[in-house]
Amino acid sequence: MVAESIESVIKTKVKEILTKKEIPELKELIQTDNIAEVIEKLTILHIRMWMLEDKADITTDKEELLSIEKKLDICFKQKRPKLVQAINLMIDNAVRNGESLLEDSVKFYEGYKDEKSNSNNNN
Repeated sequence: MVAESIESVIKTKVKEILTKKEIPELKELIQTDNIAEVIEKLTILHIRMWMLEDKADITTDKEELLSIEKKLDICFKQKRPKLVQAINLMIDNAVRNGESLLEDSVKFYEGYKDEKSNSNNNN
């Protein structure tokens, strides 16, 4: 389901760029190795925002509420747009240069089996 959503966003962005018939100006990318890490950062940011919103709903302290609202504002108006922009720019660069966005993962999760390495080991 996530893969289909990402593919849909990529197709929409490609169509948008192609209809404009001009290459948008490149801006600075977030320092990362690949698009998966940016999506991971965006996911973590959204989880933090949900937790802050939950805390804002139950707090009765005005100062704490102001602090939470300031943090939410930073997340939504500063951090999230940078991450979304980084994803868009990575996709744009991949389309322009004909490169794949897929990279080998170096992450290790206990109990997780990579289908690729399992099929390679079975051969």
